[in-house]
Amino acid sequence: MVVPTVIILVISVVLIIGLAAAAWRFRTRRGAKLFGVLQVLSAIWAVVTIIGLQLPPSPVQVRVWGLSTGVSLVVAVFWFAFILRYTGREYLLRLRRFTIIALPIAVGAGLYFVAPTWSPLVREVEQTTINAGTIVQAEIGPIGGILGAYLYLLFFIGLVIVVKTIIESNSLFAGQGIALVLGSLVTIIASILAIIGIPTPGYPTTEVLLTGQALFWGYAVFGQEFLQVVPAIATIGERAVFKNLDDGIVVIDREGRVVRSNAAADTYLEMDEIGGEAFDTMLDKMEVGTLADLPARFQHQEKTYRATISPVKNWQGETIGQTVTIQDVTTLVRRQERLQVLNRILRHNVRNDMNVVRGHSTLLQEDDPDNLTKIGKTIEEKTNNLLTISEKAIELNKIFNSSSTVERVDLNAMVDEIVSPLVDQYPDTTIRTDISAGEFTTDSRILSLVLEEVITNAVVHSGDAPEVTIDAKHRTENLELVITDDGPGIPQMEIDPIITGEETNLEHASSIGLWLIYWGTELLKGNVEFVTAGEGTTVRLVLPEMEISNTQS
Repeated sequence: MVVPTVIILVISVVLIIGLAAAAWRFRTRRGAKLFGVLQVLSAIWAVVTIIGLQLPPSPVQVRVWGLSTGVSLVVAVFWFAFILRYTGREYLLRLRRFTIIALPIAVGAGLYFVAPTWSPLVREVEQTTINAGTIVQAEIGPIGGILGAYLYLLFFIGLVIVVKTIIESNSLFAGQGIALVLGSLVTIIASILAIIGIPTPGYPTTEVLLTGQALFWGYAVFGQEFLQVVPAIATIGERAVFKNLDDGIVVIDREGRVVRSNAAADTYLEMDEIGGEAFDTMLDKMEVGTLADLPARFQHQEKTYRATISPVKNWQGETIGQTVTIQDVTTLVRRQERLQVLNRILRHNVRNDMNVVRGHSTLLQEDDPDNLTKIGKTIEEKTNNLLTISEKAIELNKIFNSSSTVERVDLNAMVDEIVSPLVDQYPDTTIRTDISAGEFTTDSRILSLVLEEVITNAVVHSGDAPEVTIDAKHRTENLELVITDDGPGIPQMEIDPIITGEETNLEHASSIGLWLIYWGTELLKGNVEFVTAGEGTTVRLVLPEMEISNTQS
């Protein structure tokens, strides 16, 4: 006669095999293989229990009981491994770490397999026959007790991880997560009942209630897409975003200690590992005295960063720390600076020149022949100024919005290409060149624009018969370009805004050219210096070699 206990165990095996089949179906999904192994081991556990119930009291029955108990421990190990995979804590599944976690359980399982009656493991074993079959009552020894305590610690940690994941995730994972927790609790509570002897000492309560676990997990698999959509992707994605984010992130606890930071923050703050450090020691790098002074901008390696602070709150809304975000705003600052310069140009130069043109157009209407030539020249001059501003604004747009063209540049050929048209246009100009640098790796487009602006400015603004010299030499790993003229010199009022970066009213169209030189050199990762002493101006450009990208066509 088949007793109800055996029937329930058979039903458990059938349900569990169904879950294993589902895991095989979704075997390419994250965690599905581990879930499948867990179900196969659970089915083996239930089958071994059925066999044990059918055996008469004997040493073989005790061996079967030891085998069943050992398999249950292995099931627990795979349950915990699946929890880690399911929630995205895969870093704990690395061989060394997980070996440390699983070793006590693995040793315990091995002892139950080979020596189930070893006294430190089990003090006393008694076999009893009840309606369900033959059961084994065992009094746990000291090692068995330690093993059990460790096992329940793993259960507790695993459940906390799942619950934490459910709370932190969106509702997409709530149904399957709750089903996973309830299914696990069924067998955990059943094991506690078995330990205290409910319904009777030695009765396989845990194995029987595998049916309940299978039902909950079946609902998760077939009703909540348990194996198809898992929170591990979200968890791993969040971790990857934090790690690889271009913005620096520093998490600080209530005491002001750094508890976590990403690679960008370590780089921006020039720290190899800032975890555990007091964040106050890093405030100097942000050019502030306290966290309360944030948000703030600070300079580092010729770049501009903005540091902001926001609270970190727990699920109860309590502030438990702070997050400092460090953003590279160099591009934004440059764009703002460019817009300010162009705005000043439009406000002053363009407006003033257009007022002159409009005024002279009124004079033309008076039809005074004596003034026509003078008026025409004035209109031509102002129109040329406006065209120059427009052309240089277009060149600026090219610098900031065109793709990089880093390549080997023949400096002699580039300088000749710039100088030749100027010599033809200004025949009284003397231009001497000393280009010993030869070839150089840089952005050819930007360097050409910068050199053309410097040389043209030297020729056009240096009087009737200007003399200009152009030197290009290698200085260690850099290229030094020096352009000197004998003109009246660039007015200091035009150089100052570039040196200080402060807003100043620009009065001449040439000033936009100076900004072109400055911004272009900056994009070439170099430095520019304007020197005006007595008669003449010297412009010194120091440029580093640039690397040609492998992806650049």
